Amino acid sequence: MSGTDSDPALSTWLAQQSSAESVTLRAQRRLGGGAVQDNRLLDVTVTGGPMAGEQRWVLRSDARAPLAISASRREEFALLERAWHHGVRVPEPLWMCEDDSVLGRPFMIMRHVGGEASPRSLVGQAGDGALEALVEALGAELARIHALPLIDDDQPALDSGEVISAQLADYQARLAQLTQPQPVLAWALRWLERHPPAPSRVVFSHNDFRTGNLLIDGGHLEAVLDWEFAGPNAAPADIAWFCAPCWRFGGSNDAGGLGSIEAFLRGYEHAGGERPDREQLDWWIILATLRWAVIALEQGARHDSGAQPDLELALTAHLLPGLELDLLRLIPIDDGVDPARLPRSTDMVGSDTDRASPSRAWEALSTLSEDARDLMDITRQTLKSEIIPALSGDARHSALMVANALSIIARQQHRGISIWDQVRETLSQQLSQPLDSDDSCAGAQALVEEIYNGQRDAPESFEALRHLLREDALARARISQPRAVQQ
Repeated sequence: MSGTDSDPALSTWLAQQSSAESVTLRAQRRLGGGAVQDNRLLDVTVTGGPMAGEQRWVLRSDARAPLAISASRREEFALLERAWHHGVRVPEPLWMCEDDSVLGRPFMIMRHVGGEASPRSLVGQAGDGALEALVEALGAELARIHALPLIDDDQPALDSGEVISAQLADYQARLAQLTQPQPVLAWALRWLERHPPAPSRVVFSHNDFRTGNLLIDGGHLEAVLDWEFAGPNAAPADIAWFCAPCWRFGGSNDAGGLGSIEAFLRGYEHAGGERPDREQLDWWIILATLRWAVIALEQGARHDSGAQPDLELALTAHLLPGLELDLLRLIPIDDGVDPARLPRSTDMVGSDTDRASPSRAWEALSTLSEDARDLMDITRQTLKSEIIPALSGDARHSALMVANALSIIARQQHRGISIWDQVRETLSQQLSQPLDSDDSCAGAQALVEEIYNGQRDAPESFEALRHLLREDALARARISQPRAVQQ
């Protein structure tokens, strides 16, 4: 939205907070990247008072359907103030409003900070070690965040084992609230529970420190954004979140797609942080991947529920197959198991299955007529070649999402659906209870329960699941994320 004084109540409130005679709202526009919160850039003219002149502020408020795990704006404003006063690079927090008569919801105002936050733009600059110095500086900044005092000084010292147990239980509970059971995520949760990492310090963590939440200008960090998830956590959690595959945005560099993990850890250690060993860090990277998978499903549920219909939220849920493939790849194979001897669904389902050919379940489905397929294809190509190049800002971002959605729809029509029916037929020979042939979710739910109950803990049984679940994830990734299949 843009306009002049389009929110008189907001202009009046801003004038009061800035001790000005008046504040004229010249323009406002939505900033990108606000899937959890809504961010608007305000261009204002302040008349009178200590801030007189042209100003640029950012208004941050709740999205229409906020995540329950996100801090309130009052809580985030307090976190931002603490970070600002301790010298962490953050936007200066100015004022907090909890008066619903102004905008109808709580919001805060921060001073605008210049710089680039677009992940793909930044990753595109990272060739040939060009951003190694920046990555080292980011590690140092994270160490400074971890040096902040914990919020509640009276709280007993937390143990990292307690933090881990609480997080794993939380993810399991959140998955149980979703409509569809998630066998791959249950499988990963069980592995994480059975292979706890070495103990680590519990520190004040940002909990969303990643490419996309960092403002960079000329190769230098200007500000760390989005503090709504900040709070106590084990120190390696933030490091792993930054280094997880899901936040590399197609880049080849392991640390946020920007540089090497070594540079990031070097900066972190030189600024006073405690370097985790690689095995410990790998565990936390697996947990980070699982965490984002849970959040992605919750984002999709916000759209599906009708609480916040939004194309970006709808597309977020389509990230799941790629995240599942990451988990299936990242979790190490048990030393006592020979993967070549493990069964696959193609070994067990139907003697006529040709293992050299694509699975029948993802062969082309001709549910669209030839005319409809041609129309969809030319629409997508016109959007990508003629319309998107002429757009910028929010309009370009929205058009790219539309093109992505059209591509998913086309692949859905041409390439088929999940091969869960094949996988569950294989599993029905192993599960202790018969499956309802009319309810594919019953098989997935039965499997999830057996995983959580430890009935699949035996190494060969656990590894056999890896192969079966990977086939289904690959089938769905061919529709939603073809690039993930190539990794």
